Amino acid sequence: MTLLRRVAICFLVLSAALMAQSNSLLPAKSAVDYPKLEYPKAKTVDQVDDYHGVKVADPYRWLEDTDSAETHAWVEAENKLYTCTEDPDSAANFVIVPFS
Repeated sequence: MTLLRRVAICFLVLSAALMAQSNSLLPAKSAVDYPKLEYPKAKTVDQVDDYHGVKVADPYRWLEDTDSAETHAWVEAENKLYTCTEDPDSAANFVIVPFS
């Protein structure tokens, strides 16, 4: 075998070994079980608009009524979810580990 062929084979073998081992270099999963975030369900309505002959469904039209009690309740539920995730002591905060 020529020297160049031997070097190429060694390079390929080492590359394969490093790629196989790369999974073990990733950060381990945390032992902490973070709660799953549950977003509030938004109801849908059968609203269809006709724009110059093109029918466009608008199932969340009810959210455009900012004075509606339903809209206020849905926004409060969304805000409660956001407040939970912004609290530094909350278990819902996730740690992002950058890969180096």
